Amino acid sequence: MGKRKEKLDWLNVRRALAYFKRLWPFLKPQWPQMLLVLLGTGLYSGGYAVRLFVIRPFMELANELTKGGAVNDATASYVVEKVAPLSGILLLGAAGMAVGTYLRQYYMGYMRAYTVISLQRAMVDRVLQQPMSFFNNERKGALMSRMTANTSAASALVRIVIEGIVSHPITIISVMAVLLATSPILSLATFVVFPIVLIPVMLFASRIRKATKKRYKKVEVTGNFFHQMLDGIRVVKSYRLEPEQREEFERVSEDVFRRERKVARYKGSARFGVELTYNTVMAAALFLVGYLMTTAWFMDAGGLGMFVQFFAGLIFLYDPARKLGHSVNDVQESTAALDRVFELLDRKPELVDRKGALEAPREFERITFDNLEFHYVEGRPVLRDVSFEAKRGMMVAFVGQSGMGKSTLMDLIPRFYDPTGGAIRVDGADLRDMKNESWLRNIAIVSQDTFLFNTTIRQNIMSGKQDATEEEVIEAAKAAHIWHDIEKMPEGLDTPLGDRGVTLSGGQRQRVAIARAFLRKAPVLLLDEATSSLDTGSEREVQKALDELIVGCTVFAVAHRLSTIRRADLILVLNEGRVIERGKHDDLMKLNGAYANAYRLQQGEDADAEAA
Repeated sequence: MGKRKEKLDWLNVRRALAYFKRLWPFLKPQWPQMLLVLLGTGLYSGGYAVRLFVIRPFMELANELTKGGAVNDATASYVVEKVAPLSGILLLGAAGMAVGTYLRQYYMGYMRAYTVISLQRAMVDRVLQQPMSFFNNERKGALMSRMTANTSAASALVRIVIEGIVSHPITIISVMAVLLATSPILSLATFVVFPIVLIPVMLFASRIRKATKKRYKKVEVTGNFFHQMLDGIRVVKSYRLEPEQREEFERVSEDVFRRERKVARYKGSARFGVELTYNTVMAAALFLVGYLMTTAWFMDAGGLGMFVQFFAGLIFLYDPARKLGHSVNDVQESTAALDRVFELLDRKPELVDRKGALEAPREFERITFDNLEFHYVEGRPVLRDVSFEAKRGMMVAFVGQSGMGKSTLMDLIPRFYDPTGGAIRVDGADLRDMKNESWLRNIAIVSQDTFLFNTTIRQNIMSGKQDATEEEVIEAAKAAHIWHDIEKMPEGLDTPLGDRGVTLSGGQRQRVAIARAFLRKAPVLLLDEATSSLDTGSEREVQKALDELIVGCTVFAVAHRLSTIRRADLILVLNEGRVIERGKHDDLMKLNGAYANAYRLQQGEDADAEAA
């Protein structure tokens, strides 16, 4: 019963209207344009149908002239007198169709473009609200596909609903009204038979939808491949992985191609059925008209003129009926794509401010880490029972081998994640009881993987403070020891950086990021291996900038090179998510444990490197 109901769910029109309702908030501001589209539809449909009224009087005039014999001046004048109004009707219909077409096409294009842009803005807003865990779990290429290719389905759905499910029926009704005026009896027979044309659409609608949904998932995989390939192009080129990349894309694209073929087969079958069914109905109608011409009823019903006009009306019905059938199938494609869009829009942010959340204090005395526990996957803890206190102005460093929980601990401080156990407290208040945005204003981050936007140096520095003055930007650049380099550039602060700042060296990128942090003037500074990927010369320059940046800040640092954190007020050594040693550098060296061994090993490696 359920399967039968799905097929008879009137061509899934209800689904289209339900999705259209979801899009209504994005369409609502465009109601004047929508009215103009509907006005254009009315003008077009009226002009399309009114032409039929010319056929019957013209046929009757032709029949009258045929019986009258030779044509004289009086006859010619009579013909002109009769034909002129018919020509006027044709011109009126043509004008209505022309004006209606313009209104419909222009304002439909306006609405479709506006809807897609509004939907993409909403998606960007929703994505930006998501926590870091969301971006760890989602593939970037798939997200890009949803925000680009899938949102274009909104444009298609607006066209289908307004132009297909609304406009084509208006045209069909207009033509049917003319048919009814031409012959009520034949029209009633036609109205009964006409729905048969839509049976093929009903049979394939659900199949098209299911196949399209699977196709869009494969398209997202393709988008993810492109993103990964371009992101890792240096590795691909370095290790000569071009053949493997081509082979991988062939595999991915073959899956998409297979899904595309399946959708095309279902759509082709549906359209084949519509064409065959409609033309079969037309052939049957022609045979019926031919048969009726042999009956006495033929002349009483209006003769040849009436039958020709009626049959022309059936031909006029063909185009909007065919397009309506195709539109219903197109609904399946657009709604399948929009499922992925609405799935993202419906996703609620995991980290939200609690009711009555407080403003985070700009001035505070201490940050306390109270029995912190955290896991990404249930049953696999990354941090366990981590407790310590950072007083205002202290520098706290986290050290340990990779995978021991250092970066996770750093991510908990700006509340990219909430701890799964314990709490981070600012002057005794739980971080979760504070407004997240106000707490983030207190934090500046300089990391190993420095990200710069594909804009100018000025705009990248000003991302630390949007309303900064020219003097403040220059002051920050000088403090970060990058101003001397900027002055040498032809366009100075307005120098474009390219994708991820590729036009700068690693050290310059780091110092631009430090200038950004300087401009923020945040009381809490996170340094995540900020110098580990630099050469010795660049490291010295960056370290000078960092030395100035940390003055007056509460600093949390992760460092691969232990020599850079010797002056930290508190060093925490992490192993499998637990703090196994803590203290200042000298205290830990006296303890002669894991920290001391690691420090001596690094010192030996550095000495060997210098000797070499």
